[in-house]
Amino acid sequence: MMNQQFPYQIYNPTYLNPNFAQQLELQRQQRTAEQKHWEQVKKIHDMVNAISDYCEAAREIEPEYEQAAIMACAAEIARQVEITNQKNGGIR
Repeated sequence: MMNQQFPYQIYNPTYLNPNFAQQLELQRQQRTAEQKHWEQVKKIHDMVNAISDYCEAAREIEPEYEQAAIMACAAEIARQVEITNQKNGGIR
């Protein structure tokens, strides 16, 4: 048959060496894991920047507004806890 001759067999998956296919899959998994790692590293960097921005802003609050700032931040923390609890199916 014509499709079993040289240039055509390269496209036929039955001619693919199983070890080579396994190696390709392993490489794909490693790339996926590495991509996930760097995405998580970026998120950590973003969190650190957010905390830095928070601290910088907190230092600029005048004394007569400190209580209002504390209450607003506490309300936001409570809101975020509620969001997390809803995602996790309730309080644990």
